[in-house]
Amino acid sequence: MENLQKEINQYKKIASRAVKIALISCAITIIFAFLSLWILLNQITATANLTKNIRNLEQKILEISNFKME
Repeated sequence: MENLQKEINQYKKIASRAVKIALISCAITIIFAFLSLWILLNQITATANLTKNIRNLEQKILEISNFKME
């Protein structure tokens, strides 16, 4: 009976360790997911700003070329 109780306690400890490891793994995965999302959003924002800057530069070039032609 005493051996059975020791085995049960040992299995409970093992199970609680497994749950802790699983929760830590989930937390790390969520952190990496948020980090990846943040990087993706920064890349999208940077690309949008580059596109806006390119359009502005093209507009200025057209204005300068039109000014020289007149």
